[in-house]
Amino acid sequence: MKHTLENNTLTLYFEGELNSFTSENVEKEVEGIMSGQSFNKMVLDLEKLAYISSAGLRIIVRIKQQCDDLTLVKVPDGVYDIFKMVGFNNLVKIER
Repeated sequence: MKHTLENNTLTLYFEGELNSFTSENVEKEVEGIMSGQSFNKMVLDLEKLAYISSAGLRIIVRIKQQCDDLTLVKVPDGVYDIFKMVGFNNLVKIER
């Protein structure tokens, strides 16, 4: 997973599908990246994310539990519709 750290902001770049088949590996990768960095803010760039299931939503909830200042950016329309349907727009900052 591509990631950057700039000005105490850790940005993770998600792509493809985040579902029950991919979530375990993605979660391990995210945990590894987060544990190896010192940061105050986190950004998830979802521009290349095609689909997210409940397994993917759980990963975002876990990230939010570890970092209060979380923003989702470049959220595709289909993924945004899922976030809105389950109330994620009330849980995290979303920039489309």
